[in-house]
Amino acid sequence: MVLVGGLVLRLRLMDWTTPVSTLIGALVGVGSTLLGESVRSRRDRGHQLHQLRRQLYARYLEALTNTDSELQLLAIRQPTPVDEADLRGVWRSHSLLALNYEITLVAPTPVATTADTAYRALRGMRNVIGTAEVNVSNPGVSEGNDPGSAEWQGVHRAYVDALAALRSAMRADVGNSQGW
Repeated sequence: MVLVGGLVLRLRLMDWTTPVSTLIGALVGVGSTLLGESVRSRRDRGHQLHQLRRQLYARYLEALTNTDSELQLLAIRQPTPVDEADLRGVWRSHSLLALNYEITLVAPTPVATTADTAYRALRGMRNVIGTAEVNVSNPGVSEGNDPGSAEWQGVHRAYVDALAALRSAMRADVGNSQGW
């Protein structure tokens, strides 16, 4: 009887071995698939964020540069201080504030801080053009021959320096290896 009982016990264990092995194999397979999908999803989100930042950074630099050019053109064509309505028209035409807010939401702190510094430096240029009599440097003349008035040199230099720092921070964020 013991032998029979032992045989019966062995048969019952063999009956359970196959389903348990199958279940463990299925759990391992499903777990590895879920882990692989999670890694792929995280990598794709990182790539999308990287692309979003690159595009946003390019748009922001373009808006800063275009606004700078248009402000200088106003100051060259009109006597300074330039009319407030003309300044506001130029300032609002490139959505600088909205882009600055976007960068604050998406970019890391070093980029957001330097972006805001560049924005404020350009706003300082706008304010000087709108409140003081300044001589903006003539773009057709080399910088050494006609640098503009001292007040203009100060605000323009602050903007140029802030823009250089911003480009550097943006490059560091998106990576120099990306051809930026």
